[in-house]
Amino acid sequence: MGLSSKIASLMLLPFCAGLLCCTFPERTGYDRNIGDYKPIHATEQVTEVPAQETHKAEDTAAKPDSTASEPKPKHMNSADKARAAANRKEAEKAAQRALPTPDFETYAKGWLGAKYVYGAASKTQTDCSGFVMQVFKGYYNIALDHSAARMYKDPRGKSVGRGSLREGDLLFFGSFWNISHVGIYLSGDRFIHASSSRGVVISNLNEKYYKNKYQGARRFR
Repeated sequence: MGLSSKIASLMLLPFCAGLLCCTFPERTGYDRNIGDYKPIHATEQVTEVPAQETHKAEDTAAKPDSTASEPKPKHMNSADKARAAANRKEAEKAAQRALPTPDFETYAKGWLGAKYVYGAASKTQTDCSGFVMQVFKGYYNIALDHSAARMYKDPRGKSVGRGSLREGDLLFFGSFWNISHVGIYLSGDRFIHASSSRGVVISNLNEKYYKNKYQGARRFR
C-alpha cells in the first residue's frame, strides 16, 4: 500500500467511528449535550398518597354530616309555652307528692319563729288564727275562717274534753263572752300557737295564764 493510501485510510477512521456511534440505540432520557440522563420533570412525577390518608379521605366522604341530620329546635308559640309551663308545674307537684309526708308536729313547727302581725298569714308573719288557718289547709286540706271566734263557732268542729285531747285539736282561749286566741294541740299538754308577744312558739297548757284563759277544744277531722 502506498503512502497516499495509508493517509486516506487514517482519515476515514474518525468518520467510520462516528458512524458506528450513531448506529447505537440511544437510551431514554439521555442528553448528549450534557453527557448524562435528563432529570425527570415535575409533571412526570407520580405522587403516591399514603394509604392511611386515602382511608381517612374515604371515611370522611362516607360519613354523613351529623349536624345536618339533627332536627332544628321547634319554635314555640304562646300556646306551646303555656302547655310546657303547665307540664312543669304538674311534674313539680308529682315530685312533691312522692316525698314522704312529715308528721303533723314537724309540719306545724315549720312556722316556728314567725313574727306576730295582726291580720297576716304567712310563714314569716302571722297572727294566731292565720297560723291555724295555714296549717290546717296545708296539712289536712281543711279551710277555716281567719278568725278565732268564728273557728270556735264553726259547726264542723266537735267539742272535746280536756282529758281526751289529741294531736291537731284546736284550743281556744279568752273569756266566756269572747274568744280571742287559738292554738293547736300537739301532745303532753303542749300546744303551738302565734303569741302576740313572742310570735309562733310552743307553750304548755298548764301554764297559769293559759290555764285560766282556756275555754275548750274543737276537733275538725
